Amino acid sequence: MNSKEEKHDSDSSTLREDNNALQTSPGVSSSEQLEPQDDAQPPPPPNGGFMAWLQVAGAWTIMFNVLGLLNSYGQFQSIYETDLLKNESASTIAWIGSAQFLVCYFVCIFTGPLLDTGYLRLLLGAGTIVTVFGLMMVSLCHSYYQFFLAQTILTGIGFGLIFLPASSVVSQWFSTRSPFAIGISVTGSSIGAVIYPIMLQHLTGRIGFPWTVRIMGFMVLGTMLFAAAVMRVRVGKNPQKRKVIDLGHFKDKLYVIACLSFFVNFLGLYVFYYFISLYATEVAGADRSLANYLLPILNAGSFFGRLIPNWLAGRYGLMNVQIIFGVISGALAFALLGIKTPGGVVAFAVIYGFVSAPYVSLPIPIVTSLSPDKSVWATRLGMSFAIIGLGALIGSPVAGAILGDSKNGNWTGLIVWCGVMFFTSTAILTTVRTMKVGFKLLVKV
Repeated sequence: MNSKEEKHDSDSSTLREDNNALQTSPGVSSSEQLEPQDDAQPPPPPNGGFMAWLQVAGAWTIMFNVLGLLNSYGQFQSIYETDLLKNESASTIAWIGSAQFLVCYFVCIFTGPLLDTGYLRLLLGAGTIVTVFGLMMVSLCHSYYQFFLAQTILTGIGFGLIFLPASSVVSQWFSTRSPFAIGISVTGSSIGAVIYPIMLQHLTGRIGFPWTVRIMGFMVLGTMLFAAAVMRVRVGKNPQKRKVIDLGHFKDKLYVIACLSFFVNFLGLYVFYYFISLYATEVAGADRSLANYLLPILNAGSFFGRLIPNWLAGRYGLMNVQIIFGVISGALAFALLGIKTPGGVVAFAVIYGFVSAPYVSLPIPIVTSLSPDKSVWATRLGMSFAIIGLGALIGSPVAGAILGDSKNGNWTGLIVWCGVMFFTSTAILTTVRTMKVGFKLLVKV
């Protein structure tokens, strides 16, 4: 980092939510300096420096907890099916996890306007308390409705309060490096989705499910204290009231169609997260011990899928990279039709985790790139996350209905469903690109 960048970061880091003083600039009169700045036009982001990368570290810990736990639900599902909720059907139990996605993303509608008005600390504090309390309640549950209330509703609300700040704040501190910085922060989800399932698998047999979940709750508390201590917004609090759902944003055709693309993709994206272990045992003949590790293996593959595509997106264009990986993901989904061996399924899990990962990390910078008014970035992200949450809610139950009885299930139909969703989503995003720059291929967009 050169001295010029360090100085720029030092200046920018003073623009915090609790700072009412304005920076002085050469050639600006004192009377002008005393005038309040328009929060819709914040200074250019430092695009690096200690404070900027500290925001990435804070966001990383949030992603470690939120998406790490959300993507670990397959392991919860296994425990519930075989022990705690063994009298309930698999599809009924699956609603706990899929509905938790919806609750998390739906809450982002409300947290977006709050974040745009500067209430970062409030969101992080309240979200941490609600999340930890929800996990502690999960450790006390015995019946289905208790798990649904504690894990789906309560913990889902806590996730929603802290998830959007992690997605939005990083974008405020970077410009050209924003996709890569967001990619680094989202790798936290990959690490969390490896660690949490392994914890559940190994600790539950030794100390029991209740204390395993309590330990996870203490982990969330410790890491979230770090995030709350280091994260900062770059503009002061704005007392202007914001609409929770501003329908005016839906007049932006590019934004709406992009959200439709993400919605369609999430109809298929998480299906393999839920069913890959079952496919390995029922179709590929894998033993149960190997199948239990497929979800962590898939999430481990997504680690580099958050980094490399996001780095490429910064150089060659967000939509360009997303479209390419969308095509690859669709083709890979159809390739599973020919994979019938345990080794092949393991290889599929690693590669699928990598090529599908950009659909978690790239929508954030794509939405902000389609939103020229930086003062409403969080609001727009919150609305788009709610739309994505509907896709996550619907997709896996629909795939389960297509599959039917797993022992005589329609695995071809489930795989085709995923592949078609990837290709359809890619076609819709290609439409957005065409509307923005026309049919020019060699354009960074």
